[in-house]
Amino acid sequence: MAKKPVQQGGTPHIGQGKPAFWIMIFIAFGLVLMPPTMLILLSGMIPSIVAVLLNGNGAGGNLAALMAFNLAGVIPVIGILWERGQTFAHAFALLSDVYMWLSMFGGAGIAVFLTWAVPVCVFSLYELQAKSTVGKLYRQRQKLIEEWGGQFAADIRDQSTPAE
Repeated sequence: MAKKPVQQGGTPHIGQGKPAFWIMIFIAFGLVLMPPTMLILLSGMIPSIVAVLLNGNGAGGNLAALMAFNLAGVIPVIGILWERGQTFAHAFALLSDVYMWLSMFGGAGIAVFLTWAVPVCVFSLYELQAKSTVGKLYRQRQKLIEEWGGQFAADIRDQSTPAE
């Protein structure tokens, strides 16, 4: 008996399911066990949540960078909450502080800046390097023309054209 081909939209294997399921389980346990921490975490991770919901093109590297930097900005605020005591009063006090929001959203802002600015800077550096190389080759060509004469350049053009 022949095996049926697996469809593209079939059920995933164990351990290869959608990460959203595990994130929801984490959030559910977190809300039950430590609600003030989850309030800070979910409030601080708003840029990452929006990016996950709007990510339709599958650009995982940018999304991973955004989530990592955003989490790096949220963790110090959670540390301050744990240091002061895990109560809703302390959580709301932290959420009313502008500098805590700057810390939480600043990490996401840095990630967005890096994912947009670094490729532009690298492209600019490669373009400068290519222009420098072209300039060096042009100067070398001029030296060869001076040394060998104009006939050298004409011979090169004749050799580069295809024979008919």
